Amino acid sequence: MGKNMSKQTSNHSGKQFFSNILQAVGTGVVIALIPNALLGELLKFFKEGNQLLESIYQLVVLIQSFMAFIIGILAAHQFRFNGPGAAMIGVSAMLGSGAVKVTSNGFVLNGIGDIINTILVVIVACFLYLILQNKLGSLEMLILPVLIPVISGVVGLYTLGYVSKVTKGIGHVVSTFTEFNPLIMSILICVTYSLLMVTPISVVAIATAIGLSGLGSGAANMGIVAACVTFLFGSLRVNAAGVNLVLIIGAAKMMIPVYFKHLIIAIPLIINGVIGGIVAYFIGIKGTPMSAGFGYTGLVGPINAFNRMSGDPTMNIVLLIFGYLIIPFVSAFFVHELCKKFIHSYTDEIYKFEIPKS
Repeated sequence: MGKNMSKQTSNHSGKQFFSNILQAVGTGVVIALIPNALLGELLKFFKEGNQLLESIYQLVVLIQSFMAFIIGILAAHQFRFNGPGAAMIGVSAMLGSGAVKVTSNGFVLNGIGDIINTILVVIVACFLYLILQNKLGSLEMLILPVLIPVISGVVGLYTLGYVSKVTKGIGHVVSTFTEFNPLIMSILICVTYSLLMVTPISVVAIATAIGLSGLGSGAANMGIVAACVTFLFGSLRVNAAGVNLVLIIGAAKMMIPVYFKHLIIAIPLIINGVIGGIVAYFIGIKGTPMSAGFGYTGLVGPINAFNRMSGDPTMNIVLLIFGYLIIPFVSAFFVHELCKKFIHSYTDEIYKFEIPKS
């Protein structure tokens, strides 16, 4: 008992508190998004007329909508809360994330919600639970299930509008890039998306908010690719195969806690972003607002780019293989090695991803 209490107390420091939250976000994003990333696009091709595949497709999409709940549960696990406490944090996150929308017809799921707002709600909920647990005696199971979800949920509902303005503000900045010449625009958008990919900010929301399409969307896609390959080559020597496979799939948001602890990673992200922007411009990679935030995940980016390319289809496929795979992977390898050679604080170890332990 004393040992468990000392473990929990050690999680109360400010630095450890936020580290626990970010770790939960990184893992929660993967759990919520991987099913659709692996199966979604594939199922789209084969589900027509097949009720079983249609049901599976609906399920993998639905799983995404519970991302806030998953993050809340994992945050509670990081703090070693008991089962009821974890349920309260998960419900609080779901209520305040924006993933649940109130309509005239009742409650409906509204995408994955806002990750930044989810983090704020989880911080409030975990803080409340930490200061109130074991303080109310026999009334704890009566009061806390009401107090924590309601207070943190209401906080989330009130902050959601303000937090969404952050995404809109960044979207406005990105939209100004479209006023530059195509090459400069492509580089700026690619670098921006590379830097934002491994943050709580939704890159898809930015693209849809400003209607990013054409070359701008293609450059955004290459920014996602740049972020994925940057973290992949940093991760290869220090993380387990499962973590590296997730990065290969394209779910680089799992590395949010790694990025926030070691902002020096922004340097290779910028360099690879510049290279990706140049590639997008010269190959002519284009897309839609909905495809801008996917990179090569589920082949959403390459498929949309291929559909918008003219000329010989075989040559276009070859160009896209070079654009999405060969050039980014080769350049990211050399960028990583050069950064290790010339930047003292840049090592493989900074990419170490800590998997939550039971």
